[in-house]
Amino acid sequence: MNAKVDEVIERSVIANRLDTITKEMGCALEKSSRSPIFAEACDFACGICNGKGELVSQINGIPILAAAGTFSVQEVIKKYSGQIHDGDVFIINDPYQGGNHLPDIGIITPLFENGEILFYCVSRAHHGDIGGSVAGSYNPKATEIYQEGLRIPPIKLISRGRIIPEVQELILRNVRNPQMLQSDLWSQIGANNIGIARLRELLNHYSAYRIKETVEYLLNHAEELTLQAIKRIPDGEYTGEEWVDDDGFQANPIKIRVTVKVLEEKMTLDFSGTDSQVLGFVNSALVTSTSAAWIGALWALGSHIPRNSGAFRAISVVLPEGSLLNPADPAPVTLSTLTPASEIISAVFQALEPVACGQLPAGFGRYCGPSFYGIDPRNHEFYVGFAFCALGSGGGLEGRDGYPYMAPLSNYGGVRAPNIEVNEIQYPHLTLCHEFEMDSAGSGMWRGGPGIRYSLKFYGGNTTIVMFGDGMKIPPFGSSGGKPGSLNQVELTSAEEETIYLRSKEGARSLQSEEVLTIISSGGGGWGDPYQRDPELVRQDVRDGIISLLKARQDYGVVLTDKSIDQGETEK
Repeated sequence: MNAKVDEVIERSVIANRLDTITKEMGCALEKSSRSPIFAEACDFACGICNGKGELVSQINGIPILAAAGTFSVQEVIKKYSGQIHDGDVFIINDPYQGGNHLPDIGIITPLFENGEILFYCVSRAHHGDIGGSVAGSYNPKATEIYQEGLRIPPIKLISRGRIIPEVQELILRNVRNPQMLQSDLWSQIGANNIGIARLRELLNHYSAYRIKETVEYLLNHAEELTLQAIKRIPDGEYTGEEWVDDDGFQANPIKIRVTVKVLEEKMTLDFSGTDSQVLGFVNSALVTSTSAAWIGALWALGSHIPRNSGAFRAISVVLPEGSLLNPADPAPVTLSTLTPASEIISAVFQALEPVACGQLPAGFGRYCGPSFYGIDPRNHEFYVGFAFCALGSGGGLEGRDGYPYMAPLSNYGGVRAPNIEVNEIQYPHLTLCHEFEMDSAGSGMWRGGPGIRYSLKFYGGNTTIVMFGDGMKIPPFGSSGGKPGSLNQVELTSAEEETIYLRSKEGARSLQSEEVLTIISSGGGGWGDPYQRDPELVRQDVRDGIISLLKARQDYGVVLTDKSIDQGETEK
């Protein structure tokens, strides 16, 4: 009996140690990186895979990046079987060969023990520029992946501890800010090295056999938990649909349709019925689509299930070839980790909401904003930035209001909003406004989070913006009787106070002196009948500027005087 208890404790210690190692990798990456998208926004994920390329542990970073780590490692194993050596480091970003989209570069480092590969440490991070025809690599006018940037298939960057200079030079010659990219790649390599060092410490304490046995147990246990959760769902087929605004070339919405088929312990997410691939960059390659489907399903099945390859084994995903979610190479895919990844998750939510026992939120705001680039007049250096301070908000959930300022759903708060003052140091702009937008939250018994109004003015006269995103036509959905959230809106106001409205997907536009860019992001959808919301919570929302007196009356049936609730009118 004591031996059994000791075994359980030991497994728990090893499991928690693996999780701690991935967190330490993430901390190292954040603290050592140079670019704002790493150091400020933390747009990255770190993980550990076993020798088969199965994901064992991941940091709570960007979900859509972390879940995809297993694909990259398996592509390396497939290509380099028998040619992987101690001291090798691999690099990859090709969406059609184990990557998400081109700006997300994966660095993979194997750990050997007695000639056997026990683990791979993986860091995957979004780089500010990976070449292509638009700085920042979000190109809404791209019609093929070659226009989006440099494709890197699984390839060695370091061989037996020595950098391969030809590979490094080829990559750096194809980007606009090579010093920044090189520095951030070293940060990723360094984070992996810390992971390798900590794993070696673990191996010095426990035998390789014991650790391998524990890892296999962790994967099998996650699979068993997933199967048990699936079994609690009544057998049947559950259908959900979500829509992408457009692809930037044609104005028609694009359908994502999923049928979740449950039979005893089997769950299949079948995306047959999804529209065909499109011309623009909202296509999503197999890795991103599969990862998003897993995220949506596991969210519905419960937070008690570890997010590793054991859980993934239990969920089959069907993605028809030639569809929006499994396009043929070389379709452009750069927007995919935002849209349609978030909409894949949303479609799964809407399919499983009737059987999820209140675990699923209403719709999240979609990302919509510009990248911006130019020459900083203060130091005459090239810069590329993104409007991370314009994030939308989450949907309401049974028991709580939606979290503000953390959309889109595929990132789920993993991308941090940079500090405003730090942003103004890094880029030549001034922030004029950064606040919640009144009446943007979807009404409900539990309302959505409010959207954000973010205004900024660039100076220097050489700034170019490129609009990318979605959610100007399709709002975040309401759930269980809740109302939808608001739509995204982007305005450009001239010095003469003339305002034009930008589309969600627009090519390069040069800003004129004194022009002000304003982004109004989506509020999340509401959950439950708004008339069931506690009138005191409605009063507090009016006091806090989240909703107006008119909204309180029209959507919630709550009538307020200057100081209190008018009980008689509210009862009516």
